[in-house]
Amino acid sequence: MPPDAGWNSALGTSSWYWTPGAISYLTEALLASIILAYLGMRVFGDWRRGRLYAPTVLLTVLMSAVALAFLASMFRVLVAGGWVSYAMPWSPVDAWSTLAMPWARPFGGVICAALFLFAYRFPRPLPRARLESIVIAAILAMAIAVECAFAVYADISLLRGDPWWRPDRVTLWMAIALIGSAITFWRQFVVAHEGADGETGTSHRQPSAIRAIWRSPANREAKAARAFLLLALLPLVHIAALLAPEGRLGSIPLDVFVCWSTLAMLLGLTLVYLSYLPERSSFLFKLTTIGIAVLLAGVNGVAWIIGPTHQSQFRPPDLIASGQALRFAPLGNGDYAAQRQVFLTEPVRGEEIGPNGARIELLFELDFYGRRYDRVFVDRLGTIGFDRVPTPTDAAFGRGVQPAIYPLLASTPRSGSRITAFADSERLVLTRLDRCRADQSDPCFRVQTIIFADGRIDINYLEMPPKPSFKLFDPLHAPWLIGITPGPAPAAGSPLLRDYYHSFLIYLDRLFKPLVGFTIATVLAALVGLPLLFRSFLIQPLNRLLRGIRRFRDGDLTTQVEISFNDEIGYLIESFNEMAHAQQAMTQGLENRVAERVAEIAHMTARNAQLEERTRLSADLHDAVAQTLASASLFAAALPERLKGGAAADVEAAEHIAKLNRHALIEMRGLLTELRGGSEGQWPLTHRLGELAIEFSRLHGLTVTSDLADDAPLPPEVYAIFYRVAQECLNNVVKHSGASEAEMIFDALHDRAMLMVSDRGKGFDMRGADRRERLGLAIMEDRARLIGATLEIESSPGDGCRVTMIWTRSQ
Repeated sequence: MPPDAGWNSALGTSSWYWTPGAISYLTEALLASIILAYLGMRVFGDWRRGRLYAPTVLLTVLMSAVALAFLASMFRVLVAGGWVSYAMPWSPVDAWSTLAMPWARPFGGVICAALFLFAYRFPRPLPRARLESIVIAAILAMAIAVECAFAVYADISLLRGDPWWRPDRVTLWMAIALIGSAITFWRQFVVAHEGADGETGTSHRQPSAIRAIWRSPANREAKAARAFLLLALLPLVHIAALLAPEGRLGSIPLDVFVCWSTLAMLLGLTLVYLSYLPERSSFLFKLTTIGIAVLLAGVNGVAWIIGPTHQSQFRPPDLIASGQALRFAPLGNGDYAAQRQVFLTEPVRGEEIGPNGARIELLFELDFYGRRYDRVFVDRLGTIGFDRVPTPTDAAFGRGVQPAIYPLLASTPRSGSRITAFADSERLVLTRLDRCRADQSDPCFRVQTIIFADGRIDINYLEMPPKPSFKLFDPLHAPWLIGITPGPAPAAGSPLLRDYYHSFLIYLDRLFKPLVGFTIATVLAALVGLPLLFRSFLIQPLNRLLRGIRRFRDGDLTTQVEISFNDEIGYLIESFNEMAHAQQAMTQGLENRVAERVAEIAHMTARNAQLEERTRLSADLHDAVAQTLASASLFAAALPERLKGGAAADVEAAEHIAKLNRHALIEMRGLLTELRGGSEGQWPLTHRLGELAIEFSRLHGLTVTSDLADDAPLPPEVYAIFYRVAQECLNNVVKHSGASEAEMIFDALHDRAMLMVSDRGKGFDMRGADRRERLGLAIMEDRARLIGATLEIESSPGDGCRVTMIWTRSQ
């Protein structure tokens, strides 16, 4: 048979192979790195100002450990395919990316410890827990030191080619730390909840903390503690999700859910913390981080959605089928050649090998790669080793850790497998027969290996799945390795191995490697573009609005903010502009009304002052002049009786004096009543003017012709001024004109009034009027000016006099 091609192509390479799992860790590491950079800048700024905030430092340490843990886990998927070993045949064990993989666990321990200690300090230092937190910190530090020792030992084991994996039970302390952090956040919530009454000053009874956690917390501290409590419980949700059948939650792959929830947890930790801090500079970072998180979640979702479909289409090249056989023939120089072989099987017989493997003594001496052996070791998968019972991890180190034959390195089905061994002096026959059932989905294999005394090795494939399903993170789910290897001995020949799982990773890498560059480039573009976009469409319009609000608050009611875009913020700015305009109009209206009220109050104050002055004058006149006039009237009334025997002219003069005194007393009493404001509203002005005309006719013999129209009610001050001017005019007629007749005309409406008094006496020269006349005229002019009326005086010698006063109500 001709030699078979395509062997050993996987050995000696050091490539990274991108898969949906590596994409997930990359997205998580990118988001954690962005958050870490922001928190680092905050810590650096606080350090420069000399006021480090312990929760910020702890959260920064937590994000540092998260980023490093995700990077280490990403290397494990890139280099080792995500299997239980830290190496694979194509990954050099001394490469830094290989040696970094065991450190994911110590970084995970730092995450748990930082979260636990963060819970003691946020949102406030937990009361009476300082010593407790110190003890917890010491215990966690020792646990992290143990994890670091495990990582160092794992790296040493890798370099020795002796794979060692830390027992899973050691991770129990991390789970306990996560539960402890959740309990501590619960204690923080209870403390903040119970302190709500004291802070708010309310007396109503608060609900219990258990019921309050489902309601709106009473203060910011309680809200922050509740949010971190829920975020600390999220890893427990991850653990519960791992129990989901077939690795799915409904229609969502479990890996997508875990990655999305991890991104949400990282974003939630940051946003809740920054929202609690009393500062206003993180809004743009929050929006940018949310946008990048959504972008990364979309990339991760796409990777896991297209990944299963793509990997289901993988068909490994040169995969052995049922009824085919391979022969590894010695070349005589300590090396081997692989070739196709005629399918010739041996009967299934011999002893059955248990699940722990077995040592088989050969009845001949086998020359394998230049070394001679008289026994072999077989494991439960049918792999044959020459130094000890082989394990699947033996194949993870390049040429393997020992000389071995891999008929088919694949896991056995859940229903089990039967391996038998038969040896004689010419051959050793090993047969693997999986217990195949029609109702199971696990792959089923049947292989027979024949080792001849002359060194030939034949492998007959009795039954092989026509389309084996390769599964990410599980190389043994489908055929992984087929072939032989001399082990690590440098002087031995070349191994002849076909690595189908490596071909599977290369197949996935062709699809997902371009996605890596796209993801990184998109994140970098988002880091630059999203802040610019948000600043242009959101931050700058909001800043303009805030500046307008500040100006409005400082008293500039004419503030108007420019509208950049007709969106929600534009509507908000438009509403603010309308509110500011309405407020300005309302304020202007209020100012006008206040000015009117002030003018009214000033007028009322002036009027009250006038009334007080009039009251004082009336009191003074009553106490002095009125009393004197009353006494003079009594004496004047007695004069006619005493002068009855005297001359008739004296008696007449005494009676005239008595009349004048009585008239003066009546006038004084009327004036007092007028000064006290009691007479204006009793009679219409036409009535008073008519009485005045009759009084002058009776006392002075002056005939007054009156034309007094019905008048409308006038303001009290107008009423009084018109009456006094009419009285003064008639007095001037009696005293100065020498006329026996006078004419008085009066007319009034609701908003205007007119008075005219004229005589045909001797008149006077307006320019040459004597002092007394000028005084009377000045008094009338002053009276008219008080009510805003106009007074016109027309007179000339020998032509009488006419006085006209016109009043119009002001608007």
